[in-house]
Amino acid sequence: MQIGNGSLSTLKQLNEAFTSWLEGYYHLRKHGSTGQSPMDRAAGIKRTMRRVSMMELSEIFLWEESRKVDKTGCVSVFGNTFEVPSHLSSQTVTLRFDPYDLSVMQVWHEGNRLPDARLLDLNRSIHERVKSRSKVEKQEEVPASGLNFFKMAEEKRRSIWAQEALNFGPKQEVTHD
Repeated sequence: MQIGNGSLSTLKQLNEAFTSWLEGYYHLRKHGSTGQSPMDRAAGIKRTMRRVSMMELSEIFLWEESRKVDKTGCVSVFGNTFEVPSHLSSQTVTLRFDPYDLSVMQVWHEGNRLPDARLLDLNRSIHERVKSRSKVEKQEEVPASGLNFFKMAEEKRRSIWAQEALNFGPKQEVTHD
């Protein structure tokens, strides 16, 4: 809604709104299942940071489709034809792919990765769900309520900062005489 009505128009504004929501609302709200806010829950968990390679990271976001291999050892995916190992004929395989590049298909069968499928006929290089923004532009405008959730979350976040007053040492009680 904020993006649609133009009040969030730059990446910087979007990042600021996200940070406000995250720190001024989400991290402070008690979760129904745990009875704790995410901030309190995370404080009690010891975590070690693990770096992930770009290759691993890109693998995480691949899309998947299941297809039955025909008797010629081919599969059709979104109008494109690929050849897979012929011993998979009449079996179902899982194809993993980047929706922005339909020319490359990983082949998985029974949890094992096999050589990538060989492209035979490319009719569509990009998945239709990511191809254009026209669907987003055609959505109806949502009437503005006059409330700005991100602004309220930012105000909450700033009030918490003011309360903590950047106290990096042990908390001390303030007494007034």
